[in-house]
Amino acid sequence: MKAIHSLLHGKKTLLFLDLEGTQFSHEMVEIGAYKVVLRDDGTVKKVFKPYHAYVLAKHHIGPIVSKLTGLTDLKIRREGIPFRLVQQQLKKYLGKDYETCVPIAYGTEDAHIFLASAENNMDASMDDARFFARRFFDFADFFGQYVRGNDGNILSLTRALAAMEVEFEGTAHSAQADAYNLLLLYQAFISRPDLIRKYYKNAVSRNPRVPRSVRKIIEKLNNGETVTPEEWDKIAQEDIA
Repeated sequence: MKAIHSLLHGKKTLLFLDLEGTQFSHEMVEIGAYKVVLRDDGTVKKVFKPYHAYVLAKHHIGPIVSKLTGLTDLKIRREGIPFRLVQQQLKKYLGKDYETCVPIAYGTEDAHIFLASAENNMDASMDDARFFARRFFDFADFFGQYVRGNDGNILSLTRALAAMEVEFEGTAHSAQADAYNLLLLYQAFISRPDLIRKYYKNAVSRNPRVPRSVRKIIEKLNNGETVTPEEWDKIAQEDIA
């Protein structure tokens, strides 16, 4: 789709990733990522084997995050690696595409986690963290321009997949699973313009920032009705009366 192609500035290599962070310091404790190469039309040409790591944090995970993810301080101490190694391994994983790939995340929290991890680890590269984090593409915000919940809010990743008629694979709040399902959502967005168009028309008709008179016309059109210039003039008059 043209909209996402322009936002990605023609980049052909994407990194779908998800990060789990500590409750209070927001340091990374888990990362899952999939490097993907696109065709010219934006469809996926190749998916590389995933990168995954548990990451040592300076502070406790926190009870809410532990309950949500199943991760514990003990597990991270036993299996985690320093954040500086994650930076090095990501560079190796991405290879020549490190400086040009677009990291795709669902929401803005992952970019914050990346920066907080560098801030809490003096042996890590803050310059590299800033360089990487500022390129993050928030797919939740992009997707929300077309598909939202009935309450007008951004959908969770699980609900977004359901809206696109895709079943979530794996366990939610597992970094590798969430990264993979974000890739599935991207593929569904590219391959199902019929669904996107349907949701978009409904979203516009419910958007409170759209004038009431315009929403009435859109609702009529969504219901298969026609609107004459005279009807449009009458509806507009009611809106400003």
